[in-house]
Amino acid sequence: MRHARRYYAMRASTLIEVLSAAHLTRYVDSNVFQQRGGIFLIAPPGCLKSTIIKNSLQCYPDCLRLSDLNVKVLSDMKGSFIEGKYTTMAFGEFEKLYQRNPNTAANLEGQLKAMVEEGFSKNSFEDARTITFESRVLLIGGITPGCYTRLYTRWSEGGFSRRFLWCSYVMDNPNVIADAIDKWKSLNFGKSTKEYPNSGIIPYSVNKTESSDIRGMLGSQPAVDSPLC
Repeated sequence: MRHARRYYAMRASTLIEVLSAAHLTRYVDSNVFQQRGGIFLIAPPGCLKSTIIKNSLQCYPDCLRLSDLNVKVLSDMKGSFIEGKYTTMAFGEFEKLYQRNPNTAANLEGQLKAMVEEGFSKNSFEDARTITFESRVLLIGGITPGCYTRLYTRWSEGGFSRRFLWCSYVMDNPNVIADAIDKWKSLNFGKSTKEYPNSGIIPYSVNKTESSDIRGMLGSQPAVDSPLC
């Protein structure tokens, strides 16, 4: 039986801070979990998903923001992930990856799923005898409710959904963009400031009570057993 959804009021600047913190999870001190996981923003068109993602991550050079991706390009970039040049991939419109041949999209989905969990090592067309290294990445994406509903069963049965946190939201003022245009003034949600731990490590300091509180807040999430939680 699924838990009831929980709703919280949140400023856009807080969501920007959350996504920035998710990117920095690569520095959390852990000799146990290597998984990265990710966060998806689920909101209707015009709810600033791409803007929020951009403002959260544009100050980090090790975050790769993409508008589209295919298997060949991902394979060519694998070395950059292994070397740590890029530790996060972000898609303002993740749905675009599925606007192609279904088999191609499924192959790409499988590789992304591996990269956030057990690690991706080889493409099916590579010789299995070659030496290789695993590459992992945090994945952040924005999708519409329609895309989420259409792919929900597939993602659940294939294990894709349990690797991520899913944040569904709506704007208090759905006319915020039109209002800003009327005033000829750009929206300002704030931007994340580039922060890295001085020691290169963020100590894991979540206590038992805090962990229990977090599990309670994420009771309806398929990824309650993900280290990202």
